[in-house]
Amino acid sequence: MRLFETVNLIFRKFFDICLLRAGPQDLPSSTFLLGLALLLYFAMGVLLTMISLPLAQAVMLVVVDIALLGVLVYVLLWANNLLARLIRVLTALLGSGVFFEVLALPLLAWQQRILDNAQAEVISLDETGVIISSLFLWLVLFWNLIVIGHIVRHALSTLMPIGIAISVAYMFISITISQKLSGLLL
Repeated sequence: MRLFETVNLIFRKFFDICLLRAGPQDLPSSTFLLGLALLLYFAMGVLLTMISLPLAQAVMLVVVDIALLGVLVYVLLWANNLLARLIRVLTALLGSGVFFEVLALPLLAWQQRILDNAQAEVISLDETGVIISSLFLWLVLFWNLIVIGHIVRHALSTLMPIGIAISVAYMFISITISQKLSGLLL
């Protein structure tokens, strides 16, 4: 029963981070938890990416995303002499990332199914479905950016606008690199 209580507590901490009620400092500094968050982030990222790309490309893109996130966090914390926060910050970013990947997965799958059916001319393009799924995906993206900004704000002990600016920069760099790599691999 104690394991269930611990898992429930950690899940609630990640959920509170996503609701901006907690920060990375509220997580335990645990390499095990970091590894678990990393594994879940990787698995969900591959599942998400495989909706539109083959497995090998999906794995490569997720590995590059994780490496970029790790390097960015390390450099930001190192530049501010805050490396002691590294494990908690990475755990918070990866754990909250899993939450957003879980939210995005059914939306992307739904959207891809609509587009695949329209291409196969099984049915006409369901524009309403594409618009609704796109709207929800944009909402998930903006919420994710705010949560990343929130985590960065706590990590660097800075203002929320600075955290959000860093999260937008990270997202822009991540998307740009992913698009370039996808273009090279196709």
